[in-house]
Amino acid sequence: MGVILRYKDFIKTYKTRGYRIKHLENYKHLFPIKSSITLSGIVADLICDGNLQGDPKWRIDFTSKSIEELKRFEKEIMSLFNVKCKIRECKSNLFGKTYNISMNCSPIARILFLCGVPSGQKVLKNFDIPKWIKSDKKNFGRFAQRVFSCEGGIMFEKHRKMPQVRMEMWKSEALEKKEKFVKELGIYLKKHFGIISTITKRKVYNVRKDGIITRPTKMYIHGENVKIFRKEIGFEGEKQLKLNNILNNIFIPLP
Repeated sequence: MGVILRYKDFIKTYKTRGYRIKHLENYKHLFPIKSSITLSGIVADLICDGNLQGDPKWRIDFTSKSIEELKRFEKEIMSLFNVKCKIRECKSNLFGKTYNISMNCSPIARILFLCGVPSGQKVLKNFDIPKWIKSDKKNFGRFAQRVFSCEGGIMFEKHRKMPQVRMEMWKSEALEKKEKFVKELGIYLKKHFGIISTITKRKVYNVRKDGIITRPTKMYIHGENVKIFRKEIGFEGEKQLKLNNILNNIFIPLP
């Protein structure tokens, strides 16, 4: 496992000294922060269905329709940082009944930011897959699994008689290279696992309440590549059951 962040470098990100820095010594035992499959999944969760708020009140949130998903996320946060989270039901949501898990621990939120989780409104900015994730096959595999579990889906194309895995990410129309993240995901799916994907810019759009127009970049994985996807990446939860059901009725399973 490679080192991502050392305590001395973490401290340098704080402009103030004195009591606050002394208080941070309570977290010194967590360092150095090393790359891991668990951390890769947490970063993916926060990039897709989460939010990291930066200055002045650092915190993280992760939202899902599944309580089990939130419990998994909480368990992984606890295993790495020994910090408790709070799960609650969202009062109102356009996508139906959902739940949220939040953590108001400023130092841990800052650590996750330094590990590659973007802060603020992700739809308004471009960001890369962290180098420590995309350079390692196992870390990237877990990262991709969580990205597809959060943002992806599986369907059967009746006219082609083949399965299709897809995912999409919405970005502000004003951004240059707004397809950057999805393209990078496709590059490393091919590099690490030989999975070939197709990436398209869709003409559909959405107008937010603040007037900002967003458009999606979509990735498709077709045919035989879906079998490789199931073997090497896959989904978690109900989406994986659907993928297995479709493939088991079409193809002879991979050994």
